[in-house]
Amino acid sequence: MKRSRHTLAIAGHVSILLLLILLHGACSKPSEVEDRPQTLYVEAFLSPGVDAEIRLQETIPPERYYEGLTIPVSNAHVTLRADDHSVTLSEQGSEAGTYNVSHNIMPIEEGQTYHLTATHGERQLRAHTTVPLRAKVTRVDGDTLGYLQRYADAFGDLLHPGQFFWDRSPSAAGYVIIVEAEWVSTLGAEAEPLTADLDSVIARRQRLDGLVSEDSLVVLDRRIGELEAYFARHISLEGPDGRTAQWLRDRDQQDWDQIAEEADSRGEFWRHQRDELYWGRVVDYWIPADSLRSDFWWFGVRFTGDYRITLQAADTNYFDYYTTAFNGQSGADGDSGPIFHVDGGLGVFGSYSAESFTLFARRQD
Repeated sequence: MKRSRHTLAIAGHVSILLLLILLHGACSKPSEVEDRPQTLYVEAFLSPGVDAEIRLQETIPPERYYEGLTIPVSNAHVTLRADDHSVTLSEQGSEAGTYNVSHNIMPIEEGQTYHLTATHGERQLRAHTTVPLRAKVTRVDGDTLGYLQRYADAFGDLLHPGQFFWDRSPSAAGYVIIVEAEWVSTLGAEAEPLTADLDSVIARRQRLDGLVSEDSLVVLDRRIGELEAYFARHISLEGPDGRTAQWLRDRDQQDWDQIAEEADSRGEFWRHQRDELYWGRVVDYWIPADSLRSDFWWFGVRFTGDYRITLQAADTNYFDYYTTAFNGQSGADGDSGPIFHVDGGLGVFGSYSAESFTLFARRQD
């Protein structure tokens, strides 16, 4: 299934948002925590050429905070409608609470309005979105970026070595720009338990060494090899044709090289590498609808190699959610929380049209 790039832009906001919503809604009296009904929560972003995928969850009571903030909602009735064409989405067997439909069955098209209805028991969530027209990139200045080490000092990260321009999308509420290092691959938080598994298997192997025959250790050795190979394949700086990405900044490269020396275990080694690449490989930001250009900034470019720049023309639902995602966290009186255009629940049912191009980053000294 073809997956969209939007998740990189907003996935990190969700848990914090839900925690604030739950605590704010539950504490009507300073000395009491009241029970609050579980609320449906949706996360979906439609885009032309991409299979529609709807993630449906529900909030949990604040007293169950350590179990997570949401749980998937299975066996819901989820429909997507465009004009007189309506389809029922199927739940993925491998991922509870995720419902999808092929683009061949329900094409996602620019300018088309889509209506979502999700029903679970007596609860029903509704939302709609109109997919914006694409914003065409018209000019790119600086398709090769050369980094000098002096940029790492003072305000060097704010220097902009290039810029690009686009035609206005008449139906976009604003633009979201994603800058992604293509030679760099990493894993999400779901890999954390696997790193703990690796340490556990290695520790067991060490305890049994000398107590049993070598033949008895083959299974453990095989599992260790499988986990190491999995991490090496997915947490990597390997580019195409055998080329390897480097960190642009000397100090970042030094920190990277020291991970192997400072890690107390193989699991910790892979966790540290995963964290460094996860937070370094992608940056995203928003641009208002009346702007038709953006700079490249060095703070968003951390590695040598190819970078993909994606320009998303976002609808109102997506853009309002994205630009207000951290409202309510500063403690200021003006904070009003994130904006949800959803009836009967929380979350975002948005859409966007995207255009992308690549540029190359290298060390210049």
